[in-house]
Amino acid sequence: MLLSTNMSKYYENYWQALKNRGLDDFHYKWPAIKGLIPKTSKLKILDFGCGTGDILQQVIGINPNSQYLGIDVSSIALKKAKDRFPKAKFYHIEDGDKIPLKTSSIDFILMLDVIEHIYNTKSTIKELYRILKPGGKILLSTPYHGFLKNLILISFFFEQYFDPESAHIRQYSKKSLVSQLESTGFSVVRFDYFGRFFPVSRAMYVLAKK
Repeated sequence: MLLSTNMSKYYENYWQALKNRGLDDFHYKWPAIKGLIPKTSKLKILDFGCGTGDILQQVIGINPNSQYLGIDVSSIALKKAKDRFPKAKFYHIEDGDKIPLKTSSIDFILMLDVIEHIYNTKSTIKELYRILKPGGKILLSTPYHGFLKNLILISFFFEQYFDPESAHIRQYSKKSLVSQLESTGFSVVRFDYFGRFFPVSRAMYVLAKK
């Protein structure tokens, strides 16, 4: 519990310090994933790691007639999200906590650039699998780490990229990311890289199904 408490405190400070934070990667991330957002009405869509709701705003623009929920470890970020989207429901949890939603209750989960911030990844993925309806999908993105890209980073940008003050505590290759999902029971529907070009892509996404 001490670890979870410290993480929550870290992200309270994180969001407090970034009062005017924008989506630095939006210009190359959103074009790659926006076509994967479901347009069917009356779905229950969860943004896991919603922050202040920047991505949620974009998703609501695509599918305005669904029910939205958000989860985050930062109460500061959640307060801002609640002010922006009073009709949505928001929940505060600690890293690795049980998600306060019913089993098989969610149609679609967004987890965009979140998994690299999580300590208890296995338990978190299991919880996301639990709350998804059979046939429900999760759209997950994270920075890409492959052999050639890592070799370049280590050789020329090590101190910059592996900053000890960075909020990123996990790094994923395609193999490790897909394995994390499949070992929990998910089946991959679609995978792709985005930002720059492979094999030095900035990031990758997975669309997976329960």
